[in-house]
Amino acid sequence: MKRGNLIVSWPFFITLLCVSFMTDFVKASEVQPKAHMINAAIEDRALLEQGGIGVDACTGILGANWQNMTKPRNSGCSKLVVWVPKKPGFTEFVKVNENFEVEGGLSIAIFCHALQLLPYNIQPIFIPFVNETGESKGTYDNLIHHINNQICEAVAGDMTIRFNRTQYVHFTAPYLSSEVYMLVHGAHEWNQTLLTFIKPFTWRLWITLIGACIFIGVAIAILEYRVGNPKFAIPFYHKLILVIWFPISTFYFQEGKILNRCSKVVLIMWLSMIFIVVQIFTATLSSWLTLNQLRPSLPSSLDNVGYQDGTFLKDLIIQRSNGFGKNPVPLNDAEDFRDALSDGRVNAIIDELPYIEIFLAKYGSDYMKSGPIQRESGLAFAFAHGSPLIDDFSKAVINVTESDIMMKMMEKYLGYSSTDKSQPNQPLPQSLDVQSFLGLFIFMGSVTIVAIISSEISLLYGNKKILPVSTVHVAHP
Repeated sequence: MKRGNLIVSWPFFITLLCVSFMTDFVKASEVQPKAHMINAAIEDRALLEQGGIGVDACTGILGANWQNMTKPRNSGCSKLVVWVPKKPGFTEFVKVNENFEVEGGLSIAIFCHALQLLPYNIQPIFIPFVNETGESKGTYDNLIHHINNQICEAVAGDMTIRFNRTQYVHFTAPYLSSEVYMLVHGAHEWNQTLLTFIKPFTWRLWITLIGACIFIGVAIAILEYRVGNPKFAIPFYHKLILVIWFPISTFYFQEGKILNRCSKVVLIMWLSMIFIVVQIFTATLSSWLTLNQLRPSLPSSLDNVGYQDGTFLKDLIIQRSNGFGKNPVPLNDAEDFRDALSDGRVNAIIDELPYIEIFLAKYGSDYMKSGPIQRESGLAFAFAHGSPLIDDFSKAVINVTESDIMMKMMEKYLGYSSTDKSQPNQPLPQSLDVQSFLGLFIFMGSVTIVAIISSEISLLYGNKKILPVSTVHVAHP
């Protein structure tokens, strides 16, 4: 009897094991494949509510060992839930892939570098602000309300500092400036006018050159008159015309024989100076004649204005509808900007400077920015009021923006740096002023004065040597 009961219990025990194994297998299959990335000890209403996966994006940016160091201080938040906006365009700042993982972007990279500079270790958990279907859960203002009163939560993204948002969150120091500009078509213009020929030099320089020409004429007249050149022994009216005409005529034909050797020195220096001036004038004039300018083609009517969807710019356009139009059109990315401007859906686009620069770096040959039309405080990260991290994190952000790594990150993620000329428009050439030739004028004037003094000294000593011989000749006829 006991043996029979034992034989029956073995199959029953094996059946229980199989059932237990199948139950565990079914439960495991229902768990999301990336669930191991979330620390189960985190008690956060946002994680449960969102049902998504938190990912440490800093590992992909800074490396696997970016937090393997002992820091002296402790913060009030050992783990930080970092909410990230999901953007349909301009993923250069924040990029969320198809698996709802935060891959990176300029904003995330700066956030990670700032975390690395904090005086304490914090484990970040990056979560995209999306719903069950993977679409954005709302605007940036909705995201700010989401972290209200959650002191161990933050928003990492291209968040613009706005006064109305400071009621719910505390912003760090800005990591990027963000004035509001208008993006419009560019019209190619040429600069040839009736006055283009004289534009290489300013009026002051033209007047100075005329004065220098008269000065040289007077100097030559004095030098030649002192040695008795008959060409200069003429009435005052003709002499005045000759003084003005002589320095110019020496370029083209002979105006008479020069008797004073000092006059020849002055003329050689004058011709050399004019040759230099003419060469500079020719080079500057060619710039004025060949420069192709891109000018903003501002529309006469701004009834249809585009803006980046999900940002505060819609409210800005509505508030200033008298100036910017009454039918704002939401747009997503740089390609959408280009298409909307090309097909005439919008007359202009209002956006912040970083996004305008990204657009111009791609399509700047036919478009340009106009403005700024409004100043903004910049892009920053948001923390809840009362967060113990805000002060140290602001200092860390400032440290990152002042370092060389900031320039490298801008080149890597945005495709340009702050020193790039993403706008193809070039300024008009600068008209040369007197300061450009000041040294040449001083040198020429000095040579002329020295030549006159030398000529007078030579004549004086020559007369002294000739006078005794003449006297003896007269005394003894």
